[in-house]
Amino acid sequence: MGLAYTSIRVKDLKKSLEFYKFLGLRVIGRRSFVPGEKVVMMISKDTKQRLNLMWYSKSCMWYKPWKNDGVELDHLMFEVKDAKKTYNQLLKKGYPKATDLWEWKKGAMGLVKDPNGIWVGVRSVNRNGRK
Repeated sequence: MGLAYTSIRVKDLKKSLEFYKFLGLRVIGRRSFVPGEKVVMMISKDTKQRLNLMWYSKSCMWYKPWKNDGVELDHLMFEVKDAKKTYNQLLKKGYPKATDLWEWKKGAMGLVKDPNGIWVGVRSVNRNGRK
């Protein structure tokens, strides 16, 4: 038993792919199980965690109007080498800030909004106590 994958609904599949590729995920497959659906399966090379991007046309049986607040999922968290640098790069790319960057003795963490409004965090933790 264990978590197999996480799926999120996306408004713009192309922009979402660009965002999650920047965070180190790679595409491992594409499928459609019902008419009007597109599923892109991605994986993290380091942690082997899977994320499925789910896009539905208005004609798809699974389509629901977008709420646009992105908090139903709460957030996803990515472990990165340098959270401050990655956080600032994402802001420069135009992704909206969800939270400020927090820094502490052993690390840093901040959250931005992906192209769908979902909060996505980046964090780095130095287990040796040095940043």
